[in-house]
This record gives sequence, structure tokens and C-alpha cells, in this order.
Amino acid sequence: MDKNLFGKRLNDFCKTVSPTQVDFADKLEMKPQSLQKYLKGQRLPLPEILSKISSLGCNLNWLLNGEGDMLKKTVTKIFKTKPIPVVAEVECGVPLYNQIKQEYMKYLELADVNHLINPFIAVARGDSMRPYINPGDYLLCTDEPQKLKNGRAVIVNFKTIPETYSSNAKLINFLDDDRIMLYSINTKFPPVIYKKSDIYRIYKVVRIIRDVR
Repeated sequence: MDKNLFGKRLNDFCKTVSPTQVDFADKLEMKPQSLQKYLKGQRLPLPEILSKISSLGCNLNWLLNGEGDMLKKTVTKIFKTKPIPVVAEVECGVPLYNQIKQEYMKYLELADVNHLINPFIAVARGDSMRPYINPGDYLLCTDEPQKLKNGRAVIVNFKTIPETYSSNAKLINFLDDDRIMLYSINTKFPPVIYKKSDIYRIYKVVRIIRDVR
């Protein structure tokens, strides 16, 4: 196996499933410095690391041999599922005003979601988070603000007019007790700093559901 080609393919996969290399390293339960050795083609992974990469949706035959597609095709597993409401669309560029209309609400059956608090799905729009989040992706979110960390994808609802909220899908960085910064993958969209008093709620994006063709 060519280490340099492996490192290049791992880089491509990293950019597809994580907003930053730090986030990718966290998902693989390793230090960012260790991840760098794999991304630079200086080291080949042990089986347990390959297993973790595979669990993130990577086709190992593509990663190791360059054969097939990067992402594994969806495999239906026998798990107990739960209907999760698809409540809104969120803009990955500029804020979008939303009203949740119950009569148009649909549901998606998902497994392994019983541990989430008030889960819901939002549909992504815009290009500012490509290739981590693409237009049409379903974003599974949970209402667990205490588990938010810097560099994670979130959906932020801003206070606007009564019963209407402006929603944005971004990466978050906590600056201090009063301010947060929201920023994009696409550098054409500059980071913006907000006061916490302007925010109604911050939801953590825990899963990106994508129709791979």
C-alpha cells in the first residue's frame, strides 16, 4: 500500500465528514498530532483505527486500494427506530426566517436516537458549509447546549419577532461569557460575532444524513 496515496485519500475523507482535522481526530479518539502522521502518509493505521474510520462511513476498499466510491452505500440494519420530525430548512450562508407548519411536517425513521434530547431534523440550504454540509443534507439535531464545544456544527435560532426565528447552520466558537462566533467552511462567508442575548437557542448537530448517489 502506498502511504502517500493513503494519506491523500484519508485527507479527502476527512474534509467530507468533518469540519476540521481536530474534529476528525476527536471522532477517531486520537490526538491531532497523531492524525497528522496518517494524513501526511508517514504511518499506516492499525486495524482498530481502520474500524473507526469505517464506522464514519468510509469505504475501506477505496481508502486502502483506491477501488470503488469513498463512502459506503447505505446498509439497512435491524434496529428499533423512532420517528424524528423534519421541522425546518436552515441556511448555511445567511440567516433564513422559518415558521414550523405542523400540517406540512414529515418524519424520518431513525435508529440509535433514544439517547438524544428533543431530537429533530433540519434540511440544509446554501454552500457556506461545503463539503461538510451540502444543500439537501438532513441535519439531526439535539437540544443539549451543555455538550457544545468549539469547532462543532450547530444550528442557532436567533431572537427576531415573536414566534419567528432566524436559523443558521454554522460552526461555533465560544469567545467569552457574553459572545459567540459563528463561522463557515467556505471562507467567502466571514465569521460573525453575536451576543448571547441575541440568541434564542443553540442546537447541536449530531448526525448528517446524506443521500449518496
